[in-house]
Amino acid sequence: MSSSVKKAFEIVRYVAGHQGEMTLSELSRKLGMNKTTVFRYLETLEILDILEKKNNSWYLGMELFFLGHQVDLQKSIIERVHPAIFSFSKKTNETLSFAGLIGESAIYLDKVESTRGLQMRAHLGDRLPFHCTALGKSILAVLPEYRAADLLERLNLKRYTENTITDKNILLQQVEEVKVSGYSLEEEELEPGLSCVAVPLYIEGLDFCGAVSISGTSSRLNRARMAELVEKLNELSAEIKKGLEVSGYRDANSKK
Repeated sequence: MSSSVKKAFEIVRYVAGHQGEMTLSELSRKLGMNKTTVFRYLETLEILDILEKKNNSWYLGMELFFLGHQVDLQKSIIERVHPAIFSFSKKTNETLSFAGLIGESAIYLDKVESTRGLQMRAHLGDRLPFHCTALGKSILAVLPEYRAADLLERLNLKRYTENTITDKNILLQQVEEVKVSGYSLEEEELEPGLSCVAVPLYIEGLDFCGAVSISGTSSRLNRARMAELVEKLNELSAEIKKGLEVSGYRDANSKK
């Protein structure tokens, strides 16, 4: 762990727990750091709007308020998406997954398993590789072009299986195909024997980029079967979008 990041976090956490007369001298004494070091961190945190200074005392900045709002928003989205994917899974006996872009990462947000006993490596909260998951490719396809280009530029195309895409040009081609077809495939690219089909889920008013998918063994989820499931996934995606709009989250957030 970076000692600089740890020290900066200690300062933020201490200020959060002691709102009020939190001066440079007080922080230096309580945290056991010299004033010069603390001041250097405070200056940087103030520039980032993580902390703010008023009358020689330090308080939490507005950037933390906005980040906290995003956490609440993401939790609210998950709460509203779960009933839809749960119902879909029970009707189809398929394993459903839901992922979203948080910061610069595709995060595994929810999953409802079928009764088929499918074993998957990914767990809730895991970061998903963009280049070898159907969920990741769908998220890349629905992102604004400048954001997708920035992510693609920095991607580490790590090989997980013989089928993993390690050529950026091939990945770009697949992302473009997703934009046209409206769905993405994953064929034993992350885990041997497992395949997946996903459709993008973009909630404009919430600026939320995500995807929903169905996973299964490659012997059962062949290309023909995955193509059949696309229509059902599109219906699920439309249901989720409608539910979020009806709940008022789209309009409420777009006015902020």
